[in-house]
Amino acid sequence: MCALTWTAKLLPIAATGRDRMKHLTGVTMALTLALSGCALITPKTANYVVPPLGSSWVTARSDSGSYGSTRSQITNKRGEQTWQEQHLTTFETPGFSQLLNDQGGIVAFLNGDKPMVTFDPALGFAYPLEVGKTLTSTHKVTIYPSKNVVPLQVTQKVEAYEDVTVPAGTFKAFRISWSESNGNENTYWVSPELGITVKSSLVRTAKWSTGPGKRENEMVSLNINK
Repeated sequence: MCALTWTAKLLPIAATGRDRMKHLTGVTMALTLALSGCALITPKTANYVVPPLGSSWVTARSDSGSYGSTRSQITNKRGEQTWQEQHLTTFETPGFSQLLNDQGGIVAFLNGDKPMVTFDPALGFAYPLEVGKTLTSTHKVTIYPSKNVVPLQVTQKVEAYEDVTVPAGTFKAFRISWSESNGNENTYWVSPELGITVKSSLVRTAKWSTGPGKRENEMVSLNINK
């Protein structure tokens, strides 16, 4: 929201109609410029913010279609790990960990110390985030269990900066649309203050090999380590 303070001085009663018209025209132009300036101001965050070490959050997940038919709650914890001579941030959940670089890009998914999937280059949001920003990127995805290497193209757009309400509270977040060449159409709500996705909607289209499906995630609780 843009706050605008405007004070107008009244013309003397004796002023002519032409003077009044000039005054109104000037006021209209000034007001238009002020409002245009407000419209041009878009929220922006310069860099990815890493949640403090030891922070944790719980996410409620609802799956349907090709994702299955389950409801669950998942505990996430922020840690650190050195992998392939890189010191990386980890988001740890039961069963696997995400390894992230200093811009929040996913380098790999690990199961214990074993890689499940790696991304080259890292897969992440297009920091710095700014409303209207669009980016298309191409990645090489290595899937270790099947030993497959597949290309992936991602197009993302920062659509809005808005309030999003989830069970954990109301957060200011960038809403980002995310389209993948493999048939995923996702939406993420990313808190720039927390460095965490507080809500997401992951949609598999009919293009997906196992058919359409949907996975929805919402943060239900948050513990930021001070």
